[in-house]
Amino acid sequence: MTTPSDDTARPVPAVLPAGPVPGHPQQEAAARLWRRRQTHTGRVYLLGPPSHRDIEDGGVEAAEHRV
Repeated sequence: MTTPSDDTARPVPAVLPAGPVPGHPQQEAAARLWRRRQTHTGRVYLLGPPSHRDIEDGGVEAAEHRV
């Protein structure tokens, strides 16, 4: 996980797939579009959806996981 360090990333909607449990709907979250690249097979995107991470004192803080 990384913390956003660049203010040039654009916010974009990201649809998260439905869970493996029947009846669990897909969810929509605001992610950051960090990079996009054209390849010979299509486009590749680097997105930063929101996440959380554990900290040393046992708490949780907001973070970003880039995929």
